[in-house]
Amino acid sequence: MAEHEGKVHAPARSGIGAAFDFVSGRKQQAPRWVQRIGMEWMFRLGTEPRRLWRRYAHYPLFLALVIAQIPGITRYD
Repeated sequence: MAEHEGKVHAPARSGIGAAFDFVSGRKQQAPRWVQRIGMEWMFRLGTEPRRLWRRYAHYPLFLALVIAQIPGITRYD
């Protein structure tokens, strides 16, 4: 959406991510327990590493948050 700012004139926009893929059955959604512990991103990275690795690898803050989440220092609900 950010790439099209100013090009698309719409009163409202909504990012839906992989919702259509999940509903249509094209992609498997993470198990509930993985979602509950805030690690769905890791499940998706594991199932689509070639497509998603750049999304996560280029952000040092993201990597710091991941490292903090692994031992349970931080939790995102």
